[in-house]
Amino acid sequence: MSGAAPGAAWQQPELVDTFLSERKQLLPMLDVQEALIERLFKRSDRPLRRFIDIGAGDGAMTRLLRGIERSAEAVLVDYSEPMLARAEQRLGAAGGAGWLAVRGDLRNPAWREALPAGPYDAAVSGYAIHHLPAARKRALFAEIRELLEPGAMFVNMDFVAIAGPLAGLFDEQMVANAIATEHAHHGARGDEQVERELLADGDDDQPDTIQEQLQWLADAGFVEPEVHFKWAEAAVFGGIRPLQ
Repeated sequence: MSGAAPGAAWQQPELVDTFLSERKQLLPMLDVQEALIERLFKRSDRPLRRFIDIGAGDGAMTRLLRGIERSAEAVLVDYSEPMLARAEQRLGAAGGAGWLAVRGDLRNPAWREALPAGPYDAAVSGYAIHHLPAARKRALFAEIRELLEPGAMFVNMDFVAIAGPLAGLFDEQMVANAIATEHAHHGARGDEQVERELLADGDDDQPDTIQEQLQWLADAGFVEPEVHFKWAEAAVFGGIRPLQ
């Protein structure tokens, strides 16, 4: 195990730039997952006026939702300064652009203190919450629920723990994708270097099973906790804050 603080890898601009520049090529089934999330919100009869993007990275999920409703206001929360810098590149300078970035550490309940006052019409997260230990995930789900309007959705696209023959398939496919991309670009890195750099944050991963997390959503007060998509360790799941 690394002696670095959790999330330290994502404070490195070089790692962030490498991962984000090839995100769509690297993450298995990402196009399918994003298309499904887009359909979730398009098929909802709830207006999407204001939402929060938790562990927002470079704002990919925000761009996805604002593609559905261009007037929606977004609040992006992330601990990584290089990630938030890339969000500004992706979304345009903040202030009058319909989005606000907040630096917050999801490991600490105080992450909410810098947020604009809620409630929000939706909450989304993409490949971020799996870095938290189980007890903190459970608490975070309850914190997210309290930020939402009654009837609002929380949708989490994330890496989960599995057992059996498919365990490890997500990382294997991601590494294969990265090596293929390096070869296609005639890059100078060898296969072992590509794998080592891609999995540099592996010690930070603390995934839990989808069954456990659905129960934690229910315990937090969400209704209709559901798995919308699953492929090996990749999953899209969430719940709804009840109307009453």
